[in-house]
Amino acid sequence: MSTARLAAHADLPGVEQLLEPGALSALHGEDLSLLRGRLKPGASALVAHCQVAAAAAGADARAGAAGGTDAADQADAARGPSPEGIGWTLLIVSPHKRDGVLRRAARSGAEVHEHTGPAEGPFLLSGGLEADPRLGRLVHRVLRSLRQTPRVLSYNPARHLVLHLPQTGQVVRIATRPLDDLLQVTRCWTALGVPTIAQRPWRRRSSVLVSEHWGTGDLAHHAQHPRALRAAEAAGAALSQLHDAAVAADELPEARLGERIPATLPEIAALLPEQAPAVHRLGRLLRDRLPEHPRTGLIHGDLSPDQVLLDLQDTGSLPQIRVIDLDRSGHGPLGADLGSWLAACLSADTPELGAALLAGYARAGTPPEAEELAAWTARALLAGAVDPVRRFRTDWPILVGRRLELAAAILEDPAHLTRLLSDAHRGALGAPVAATGPTAPVAATDPATPVVPAAPGAVTDPAVAVVPERVLADGAVWAVDRAWPHDGRGIPLELRAEDPEDPEDTADTADTADTGNAEDPAERTDSATARRGPRGARLDPETGEVTVFAPGTDPRLPGLARCLDAHPDAEVVSHRPGKRAVVRVPAAGEQGERYVKIVRPGRAQRLRDALASAASFDGPFRLQQEITADEDSVTTAALAGRTLHEGLPLEDGVWRRAWRETLTAWAQALAAGPVTPPDGAVHGPAEESAVLENWRERARLVDPLGSTLRDRAIEAARRELGRLTAPERPALIHRDLHDKQILHAPGLSPGLLDVDTAVLGDPALDLANLRAHASWRELQGIWNAEHARIAREEIDAAALRARIPAATLAAYESGTLARLTCVYAFRPRWRALARELAADLRPAPGAPPVAPDDLLHTPDERTVTT
Repeated sequence: MSTARLAAHADLPGVEQLLEPGALSALHGEDLSLLRGRLKPGASALVAHCQVAAAAAGADARAGAAGGTDAADQADAARGPSPEGIGWTLLIVSPHKRDGVLRRAARSGAEVHEHTGPAEGPFLLSGGLEADPRLGRLVHRVLRSLRQTPRVLSYNPARHLVLHLPQTGQVVRIATRPLDDLLQVTRCWTALGVPTIAQRPWRRRSSVLVSEHWGTGDLAHHAQHPRALRAAEAAGAALSQLHDAAVAADELPEARLGERIPATLPEIAALLPEQAPAVHRLGRLLRDRLPEHPRTGLIHGDLSPDQVLLDLQDTGSLPQIRVIDLDRSGHGPLGADLGSWLAACLSADTPELGAALLAGYARAGTPPEAEELAAWTARALLAGAVDPVRRFRTDWPILVGRRLELAAAILEDPAHLTRLLSDAHRGALGAPVAATGPTAPVAATDPATPVVPAAPGAVTDPAVAVVPERVLADGAVWAVDRAWPHDGRGIPLELRAEDPEDPEDTADTADTADTGNAEDPAERTDSATARRGPRGARLDPETGEVTVFAPGTDPRLPGLARCLDAHPDAEVVSHRPGKRAVVRVPAAGEQGERYVKIVRPGRAQRLRDALASAASFDGPFRLQQEITADEDSVTTAALAGRTLHEGLPLEDGVWRRAWRETLTAWAQALAAGPVTPPDGAVHGPAEESAVLENWRERARLVDPLGSTLRDRAIEAARRELGRLTAPERPALIHRDLHDKQILHAPGLSPGLLDVDTAVLGDPALDLANLRAHASWRELQGIWNAEHARIAREEIDAAALRARIPAATLAAYESGTLARLTCVYAFRPRWRALARELAADLRPAPGAPPVAPDDLLHTPDERTVTT
């Protein structure tokens, strides 16, 4: 019955002998099994087939390998049948296309057999791999170049052929189209550290790629293995890592997903006319359910368990995996990958693999909401509903009908998908499943036990835009060093080229106060990272995409490119997109080293005014001296010395002396400065409390997981600040004073940077900033305990001399520490540590207890490709 339906659908005289193994075997005079095929109603039918003996030998060997046999002949056979056992048969109406097949085969000397048939057609042709209608010439050249007998891993006639070379351990992929896109995305995956297998062209032909053979089989074949669920978890973590790489549309090709509403729907309706009304209804439902503007990024495009290789010989707690077949990979909607995987698992009756992948994904990222995940799963079910037809399953009408029913159930009730996955985990674990949100997945206590999957849809906020850890741009991996709050055009990012030899080589540049302002012209190292200089970028909080500026450019800072053009040997020291950049110009001739601070056109005068208003700091401190200025830049002479951030030697009292000199200069500057603000404005505890409230919301957008801890720290700090009164003796303070703003040079007075934040305020705030940063540097591991202890001792002594009450200093310090937990939520390298700092800060009275371990170690840091 199923063959008759297919024959009626194909609408070609004599097509029955291609669709039924017995008839096909009789046609060729040998026992054949059908592999796959394609029907173009009224035009052509093309099928691939394999000798039954060869297929049985391969199946027996695979079973033996799975059972633990080590026989070499079985291992070879397990890779697939030999090319001689594979062939194709074509029934075609067009005489011109029939002539083309014969002509192409003749060029390579391959034999195509034309079977007896009507002179007017349709024409019946058959042949082996070297005579393939589209691949034949390439297959002929590859096979003739080999000195070994390959095995066939996969064959889709007139589309692709995948061979395994047992002796050299290589895999050769032959396609009808150039595979440059596949090479490009494979390089991106490799650069991002996502587990895949490198590809290279064969003899400079981009349509033939060579890779290494890896692993002991795919996850679909080993779905019942005890380590299968852990392998699926590992695949989920790898997929999250891939998705969290923001991909610029101009960096990668578009993913090959096909139409938004699968083009297979009309084919299904034609194959099963009785299902046509239901199919049309499903198309309408799907159109309504799929998001109009989904989050996009780098995706696999066709993810399923048979695309994940695993190494069962590896005895580690987590199985090693490799994700393969990236020919559909590129820029596309993130939900499509999860939907593709879940649809494949549900169709194969292995929903536990779907639940395990979601669990691994949720440990490193956030799955889509339940409705979106259901829509993408239904789309994948509908797109793949014709697979049983193309693989000649005799029960294809039943299998297609089941997929339609499952897609309908999921579209009508997204919770149905959640129930299927939860039930699968109950069966896999033998225990009730604790439903958790993807932002706080449950960690497995037993390495052999998968993590309980997050309930799809438990997303805290669809507008969350977690700052990525890395960005892939121009073929290089860039670490996201700093980020700033949304400025109306996106989230500004500062990127630094990552040293592949040192994954920790990301400079922790200046700390920011309430303005986020802290470019440090003196901060430079001899590392390759600093020499290359940072680049500006912007993260779109709606889509998660990152736009990376061309080197040395910023659309809002035209002076940056102009400065670098004028000084080809200059380097960018820091870059806050859209606001400011600092460029170091090396000494040349009589001119010494200079620093150019670049701002938006017309804003340079503000920098000059700020320097003038902070004149009382000049004398006790060495300040940056202006050389030239124009409407969008100010050039100053370099200041000698090293920042206190670098941690000077403890020997001979150098470190203590540097701090004592700094704090003495600070006291002298305060004494020399104005004490009465011209407009009556003073930055005191109320203003500092308002700063904290602003930072609370900024950080929530990029790090919702740390919100609970930060909120308690901020409330505790605001309560302490609320106990203070306005300062009785205000003075001109720096307001953003920390270790990176201070330079030490033997024999010279301390240097001071970025005095444009100076304001009339409470002197205790400056000392509290310094003290809080000393504790933070110790927690970061940048200073050791002795460095931090000495710094705090000198700061406390300065507070005592300035008659600053200990309670006042402590209140401002709690505010600075709480602010740092927000500032560093924008810095992927330090995000988790900032949560730990927040957890250590004193909670507000009456606050419920918090379990920091549930929030601190959720690995939500991402990698981004522009």
